[in-house]
Amino acid sequence: MVPLDGPHVPEDRPGCVLCGRATYDPDKRGPAWVRAVASGRQVLVCPECQRERSGWADGLDRCASCGGTRLSAILGDVVCRDCGHTKGA
Repeated sequence: MVPLDGPHVPEDRPGCVLCGRATYDPDKRGPAWVRAVASGRQVLVCPECQRERSGWADGLDRCASCGGTRLSAILGDVVCRDCGHTKGA
Protein backbone atom coordinates (compact mmCIF):
# COMPACT_ATOMS: atom_id res chain seq x y z
CA MET A 1 0.00 0.00 0.00
CA VAL A 2 1.32 3.45 -0.86
CA PRO A 3 0.65 5.90 2.00
CA LEU A 4 -1.18 9.08 1.10
CA ASP A 5 0.99 11.29 3.28
CA GLY A 6 2.87 9.50 5.98
CA PRO A 7 4.40 6.29 7.19
CA HIS A 8 3.57 2.90 5.77
CA VAL A 9 1.14 0.80 7.85
CA PRO A 10 2.09 -2.91 7.79
CA GLU A 11 -0.52 -5.08 6.06
CA ASP A 12 -0.94 -7.26 9.17
CA ARG A 13 -1.70 -4.30 11.47
CA PRO A 14 -4.59 -1.94 10.72
CA GLY A 15 -3.82 1.71 11.25
CA CYS A 16 -4.18 5.20 9.88
CA VAL A 17 -2.94 5.52 6.30
CA LEU A 18 -1.76 9.09 7.00
CA CYS A 19 0.11 8.82 10.31
CA GLY A 20 0.43 5.07 10.95
CA ARG A 21 -1.38 5.28 14.32
CA ALA A 22 -2.71 1.87 15.37
CA THR A 23 -6.48 1.53 15.53
CA TYR A 24 -8.26 2.19 18.82
CA ASP A 25 -11.81 2.85 19.98
CA PRO A 26 -12.33 6.63 20.09
CA ASP A 27 -14.46 8.42 22.66
CA LYS A 28 -18.13 7.88 21.81
CA ARG A 29 -18.68 11.64 21.60
CA GLY A 30 -15.74 12.16 19.23
CA PRO A 31 -15.34 11.41 15.54
CA ALA A 32 -14.99 7.80 14.42
CA TRP A 33 -12.30 6.34 12.20
CA VAL A 34 -13.10 6.85 8.50
CA ARG A 35 -13.08 3.80 6.23
CA ALA A 36 -12.26 4.77 2.65
CA VAL A 37 -10.46 3.60 -0.49
CA ALA A 38 -7.16 4.94 -1.85
CA SER A 39 -5.58 3.53 -5.01
CA GLY A 40 -8.24 0.81 -5.03
CA ARG A 41 -7.37 -0.44 -1.52
CA GLN A 42 -9.31 -0.17 1.73
CA VAL A 43 -7.72 2.34 4.15
CA LEU A 44 -8.49 3.89 7.54
CA VAL A 45 -8.07 7.53 8.62
CA CYS A 46 -7.85 8.24 12.35
CA PRO A 47 -9.89 10.93 14.13
CA GLU A 48 -6.74 12.99 14.85
CA CYS A 49 -5.75 13.21 11.17
CA GLN A 50 -9.34 14.13 10.24
CA ARG A 51 -9.19 16.96 12.76
CA GLU A 52 -5.60 18.15 12.20
CA ARG A 53 -5.11 17.73 8.41
CA SER A 54 -7.42 19.94 6.41
CA GLY A 55 -6.84 18.08 3.12
CA TRP A 56 -6.94 14.57 4.57
CA ALA A 57 -9.52 13.37 2.00
CA ASP A 58 -7.70 14.74 -1.06
CA GLY A 59 -5.90 11.45 -1.82
CA LEU A 60 -8.96 9.23 -1.49
CA ASP A 61 -10.62 7.56 -4.48
CA ARG A 62 -13.96 9.01 -5.54
CA CYS A 63 -17.09 7.37 -6.88
CA ALA A 64 -17.33 7.62 -10.67
CA SER A 65 -21.09 8.13 -10.37
CA CYS A 66 -21.66 10.58 -7.49
CA GLY A 67 -18.14 11.80 -6.63
CA GLY A 68 -18.41 10.67 -3.00
CA THR A 69 -15.51 9.28 -0.97
CA ARG A 70 -17.54 6.85 1.16
CA LEU A 71 -16.19 3.80 -0.67
CA SER A 72 -15.52 0.23 0.46
CA ALA A 73 -13.28 -2.35 -1.19
CA ILE A 74 -15.18 -5.64 -1.13
CA LEU A 75 -13.92 -8.83 -2.79
CA GLY A 76 -12.08 -6.94 -5.51
CA ASP A 77 -14.88 -4.47 -6.18
CA VAL A 78 -15.14 -0.88 -4.97
CA VAL A 79 -18.64 -0.03 -3.77
CA CYS A 80 -19.94 3.48 -3.05
CA ARG A 81 -21.78 3.56 0.28
CA ASP A 82 -23.61 6.74 -0.80
CA CYS A 83 -25.14 5.74 -4.15
CA GLY A 84 -24.38 2.01 -4.45
CA HIS A 85 -22.30 2.32 -7.65
CA THR A 86 -19.92 -0.66 -8.02
CA LYS A 87 -16.62 -0.66 -9.90
CA GLY A 88 -15.13 -4.08 -10.68
CA ALA A 89 -11.48 -4.91 -10.08
